[in-house]
Amino acid sequence: MQSTDEATGSVASQYTDHAYPLDDLKPYPMPIRVVAVVVAWLVPGGGHLVLGRFGRAALFFALLAGAFVFGLILNGRLFWPVADTEAALGFDLVTVLWSFAQIGAGLCYIVSYLLGIGTEFQAQAATFDYGNTFMILAGLLNYLVIHDAFDIAAGRKH
Repeated sequence: MQSTDEATGSVASQYTDHAYPLDDLKPYPMPIRVVAVVVAWLVPGGGHLVLGRFGRAALFFALLAGAFVFGLILNGRLFWPVADTEAALGFDLVTVLWSFAQIGAGLCYIVSYLLGIGTEFQAQAATFDYGNTFMILAGLLNYLVIHDAFDIAAGRKH
């Protein structure tokens, strides 16, 4: 029978053998970092594609673009800031926040807006709120994916 120290020692050594050495992390040149961040905003997962992380790029694109399109299918609406004369700031803060969240999806939002897809208010649809949630979630998660691409480009992570 193993003692506790022997069991934890063998488990810990299995994980440290596969760790990346810290000196292996190297930042990309600044122009590539900028391109990666801009492309990451335009196309979900695009920044990872620029950096050569093809698996992550495909996964992020499929999940985030798929969530945005699914939200449109569920009658989600594209939000844009609305002027409100009764509000203290002169605009409806909720629509500002929701539009900021959706714009995070990049070209998914821009192309849908230009084509007029999802621009009509369809609150009578039973799935309206679910569609909005998927579209907002896709944009907010893409902001995290952009940050992940920047961290990889800056040499902070693999």
